[in-house]
Amino acid sequence: MDHQDGQRSEPAEGGPVEGRPEDGGPVDGRPDEDRLFSEANAWHFRLQSDDVRPAERAAFAEWLARSPAHSHAWAGLQTLLHDLKEPARAAYAESRSALPRRPASAGIRRLAAAMTVLLVVGGLGRWHGPTLYQNAVADQVTSTGQRRTLTLPDGSMVDMNGDTALALDYRDGERRVRILRGEAWFQVTRDPDHPFVVDGGAGAARVLGTQFSVRRESDRTTVTVGEGLVEVAAHRNADGNAPWPDSVRLRPGESAEADASGLTGPRAADPAVAFAWRQGQIVFRQQSLASVITALNRQWPGRVVLLNDEAAERVVSGVFALDRPDAVIDALERGLGVRATRVTPYLTLLR
Repeated sequence: MDHQDGQRSEPAEGGPVEGRPEDGGPVDGRPDEDRLFSEANAWHFRLQSDDVRPAERAAFAEWLARSPAHSHAWAGLQTLLHDLKEPARAAYAESRSALPRRPASAGIRRLAAAMTVLLVVGGLGRWHGPTLYQNAVADQVTSTGQRRTLTLPDGSMVDMNGDTALALDYRDGERRVRILRGEAWFQVTRDPDHPFVVDGGAGAARVLGTQFSVRRESDRTTVTVGEGLVEVAAHRNADGNAPWPDSVRLRPGESAEADASGLTGPRAADPAVAFAWRQGQIVFRQQSLASVITALNRQWPGRVVLLNDEAAERVVSGVFALDRPDAVIDALERGLGVRATRVTPYLTLLR
């Protein structure tokens, strides 16, 4: 499927953002409904755990009473979970009626997808403890679907992608940013005496002054360079002023990945694709529908769930505006022959 979205999204307006929004208050001029909805998700599943402590129940009561927006988010979640029961039953029934000749592994995958319908909206299918901890220790946080521009203490600029948490460390003459999760693009102010280090968990990047992005997904770190030279190493908490053994140097148009097994790269990368999110766009080139949905779920509040195993490997190419999710889903329906069921604004099923 090839698609070109006719409208181009402009970067978020407004100047640099310092500090964090108040709970329930505006983010970039709009209510932070997505963040509160995510927090309500986390509280819902934590409170159903067998080991929940009285102190946690008290903390939940304090959270719920913090503002009308918090109460509204909690009530909306309960309504949503109630409304999802019937679609979950229908998906389960469909999986049960699958033809006997269908491979067992495919049937199991369909059954698993059906049984998780109630858990996928807004990331409900995973425990949010790590996310809540990351938000607590971070200096800057964005919610899913939100982008933000920051000015760092040294004058460097940062564009944060959605669902990203950053911790800043400007002590002892070192400029260091830790990406706790998500993705960020950096335009670094040149300072030969103070290297700029981005720690992405499995790997770190070090520069003097350049433009590049770092993305952290679980235990994998990806660095992509737009301008200048960037040194990348597969080391946690690498010393910014000491030599980095086994590192690689990336030039514009190159990327590298670091994970538990070491460093991979350099390899060619297209900055127009890698940095498209900064312009409010997402680009796919000959990618499977399954990988496309994974990428879209990182950008939008809620979840798109694929219940059609046979469509998972169908190829998608196109340029889409991130602020037009309905247009993206419509394009997938037309181009790939899948059928979309919009259960709520936070959950779409593809069959």
